Amino acid sequence: ILDKINAKKTQYNPFVIGISGIDGAGKTRFTGALEEFLLSRNCKTQLINLDDFHNPKEYRYAGNNQADNYYNRSFNIDLIIEKLLLTLQQKNAFSTKLTVLDWHTDKYDIEKEFSFDQNTIVLFEGVFLFRKELSPYIDYKIFLEIPFEESKRRARLRDYEVSELEIRKYDEKYLPAQAKYLEEYPPRDTADMVIDNTDWERPTIKYSR
Repeated sequence: ILDKINAKKTQYNPFVIGISGIDGAGKTRFTGALEEFLLSRNCKTQLINLDDFHNPKEYRYAGNNQADNYYNRSFNIDLIIEKLLLTLQQKNAFSTKLTVLDWHTDKYDIEKEFSFDQNTIVLFEGVFLFRKELSPYIDYKIFLEIPFEESKRRARLRDYEVSELEIRKYDEKYLPAQAKYLEEYPPRDTADMVIDNTDWERPTIKYSR
């Protein structure tokens, strides 16, 4: 990945890497490991987590279809484009503070600081990242691939107290939304690198360009 960055990044602009995958694919851990590696190589990084840009619960659950709500209503994509991604394309350096939603409490009380310059490698992590609204702002796209059943298995492993009601959400909400996304934006068509992360201790590059 660092070789790809060095080959593609110019000296004048930040470089945005999108790290995406279905729920439970290992995006957060992979991104953390990549950031740690880049920092060890004296790279400057800045993390953008899509989960920090959740819409309020009243809006997220306004529609009748859970899968459609998750796909189209969960995240304030306009805000992340306006305040971060578009400005990144227009300027080679800027800093900002944003107050974002704590989706656990449904209150806007988390302050996030973002700082970029021409040397920054931006790690943008989240679901549905390579959709048409966000894709133009991402310089290199990495998709972590796992089967749907592995997604549910990991949900159970993350929290041994997880209820069957929560697991049913995977069948009725999360995975149908992911299926819709994958049909519209197949990873081999949209991503620069596809990594099989089913065995997260031994990830395998399936496709790279």
